[in-house]
Amino acid sequence: MDKHKRQFLKDCARYIRGEVNEIKLSGSKKTAQLFANALKESRLLFIALQNEKKMKLVIPVLESKRRAATLLRDKTGFVWPF
Repeated sequence: MDKHKRQFLKDCARYIRGEVNEIKLSGSKKTAQLFANALKESRLLFIALQNEKKMKLVIPVLESKRRAATLLRDKTGFVWPF
């Protein structure tokens, strides 16, 4: 894995965990939106998994994250690792 992709994945993980509030994406608007959606859904899943009171909401959030990851892969070929 090249250095830039590794750094991008580290930044994504930090965003998902809430360590940073934003990530700057470049590229076409459609591609950036696909990545932004996958990031958003992954962060929502992380939050749902952290909150014991919302455990019954985990399955719908997981399904939403999977749809976002699948759409990202289908449109860009990028396999979402989160």
